[in-house]
Amino acid sequence: MKMAKFALIAGLLALSLVTPQASAHTVLASADPAVDSIIVDLPSAISLTFADELVVIGNSNSISAIDETGKELTTGEPEISGAVLSIKLDDSEVTGVIKVTYRAVAADGHVITGDYQFTVSPVVTSETATRTAEETAPITQSENQISIYLIIGATIVVGGGLSLFFIRKRRSK
Repeated sequence: MKMAKFALIAGLLALSLVTPQASAHTVLASADPAVDSIIVDLPSAISLTFADELVVIGNSNSISAIDETGKELTTGEPEISGAVLSIKLDDSEVTGVIKVTYRAVAADGHVITGDYQFTVSPVVTSETATRTAEETAPITQSENQISIYLIIGATIVVGGGLSLFFIRKRRSK
């Protein structure tokens, strides 16, 4: 009987170590202009959509857009509307690779940072010019759902194992 208890406890501990931790942090869902896209004209604004709501805490949210010469193209302060972070761009005739760097604070307090680039090119094929944000930067399915299901399953297994253990212990008395 002692060996069975030891095996049960060892199995439960091993199961708890194998279960991955849940990560509920938000991610960048889409960008406009899209990641690695080629566009004809510089847009009037950059808009980043995250998987979860954002919060305003001082100047903690930012977007920067820099051209190939190192010139900052953004004007004004970034704006937040739900899960969307946006900022206006200069009215300039910039061409070439534009690097976008962002920092946002999610509702859970987690800071999301990252960067991407897009290209402004007046000579673009019609196929490239018509790409949408969904084609070039698909919304990534979070792995959080799998982790949550694994944790729920592990909890059921551990709870069931402990219940059986205590039921058998009572009956053996």
